[in-house]
Amino acid sequence: MEDFEMKVFKTFVGSAVVASMLWSQLALAITDEMRDLVLYETKANAVATRSNEKKVIHHYEIPLRILEADLKIDANADYVKALTFERDGEKYVRWVLNPEDTRWEKAVRVFLLRNGIEPVKKAYFEGYMTASRSYILVDPVTGAEFSLKTSTNRTGGYWADKKQTWDDASQIRKISDYVIERLKSQPPLQHSIVLDEPIAFGIKRFDMGMIVRSYEELPGTGKRYVPGFSIMHENLGRELAKANGSSDPASYWNENYNKPLARALAEFFVATGIRYDSPHSQNFLVELDERNKPTGKIVLRDFGDSYLYEKFFKAIKRTDIIDIWEKGNIMRGDMGMTVGILHGNKPPSWIDYRNDKSSADSYDKWGRDFFAEFEAEVKRQTGVDIPARTVIDRSIYEDPETKVKHKMGYFTRDYKLLSVDNGFLKMVSMDKQRETGAARLCGRVFNH
Repeated sequence: MEDFEMKVFKTFVGSAVVASMLWSQLALAITDEMRDLVLYETKANAVATRSNEKKVIHHYEIPLRILEADLKIDANADYVKALTFERDGEKYVRWVLNPEDTRWEKAVRVFLLRNGIEPVKKAYFEGYMTASRSYILVDPVTGAEFSLKTSTNRTGGYWADKKQTWDDASQIRKISDYVIERLKSQPPLQHSIVLDEPIAFGIKRFDMGMIVRSYEELPGTGKRYVPGFSIMHENLGRELAKANGSSDPASYWNENYNKPLARALAEFFVATGIRYDSPHSQNFLVELDERNKPTGKIVLRDFGDSYLYEKFFKAIKRTDIIDIWEKGNIMRGDMGMTVGILHGNKPPSWIDYRNDKSSADSYDKWGRDFFAEFEAEVKRQTGVDIPARTVIDRSIYEDPETKVKHKMGYFTRDYKLLSVDNGFLKMVSMDKQRETGAARLCGRVFNH
């Protein structure tokens, strides 16, 4: 495995000497699994290549009493210790500053001054960039590793300004707790791994927040989480497929990313009543085992970027979540499913993203295969056939640099659902307009 990792690493950074130096530097401060996540995020990112070197992360020490706080009851104790401490009987929060930011720190300084606190920067964490605004932070004392989002006006990818609001952070905390608790009452997930977001702090007056994403189950396992956009990277996608015996990366990743993603999103929707608002490859990761072979599981992150199925949340008496959610992101009536693996990304040469429906390696085929797999998994989970109401729609994507429009954005398919009658789901078949019923697993979304 080490030879393969070094080979891939050298593909991105150039010479073996440079690779060895950077590899050693990373290894001193961060576990192998999180080091590789940083590597994939920054060096196998087709949109913006970023630094994978260790950064000094500054923060302000702010009394907890003047902040908003939302911590999961059983949040990782080391995460809590990393972000909070006590001095002279007063509890403080380390308010983390994004190293790239040149705008939002000013608002934090104003907040401190208005509260009679001298804004003095401190340094505690070691940090590593990701593909966007999140940083992987390492506590130098406990070794705890986690992702943290805070405001910045400069970041990776196509985003120019990403203020992290308190309103958004508190909403993410609520939906994250809901997902984790909901899944405890459901059959174990077979195709998905979900990443919790257990801690958030906020400055309510300025609507600023910071939120933690947990990777606590990954370090020490020998496994790898590879972001979906890294799977679709020109070099890494080809090298990983080749290492697993395939000379056809498009076909390989259709079987080991696209179809597993369909199964993962099907079981997640069935269990929680949630579907992604922006289901692109930034939000999904492929799990690899110790031999860099896909396990068939997809890691799901960022549930704040979601649609909620209203009937389901009403049925399980969780209208408290509906009440705080964006009204435009509440699905009423019929449901749909969307996926956009290449949305916002530059397509690798090994997949035909033009309108060549006859090609076995075409992006159109991926869309058709996704929905076939999605529907099959829904039936396996629920016993229900879900009739498609529309043909697959593929939106137009415009490359922000070249302004060239590609048909490589999102695939969407709508489904007609009605209601529940004595534990049976009523549906309208679109070809014969007849009611059908199917027995359900109790408490799953297609039963509501």
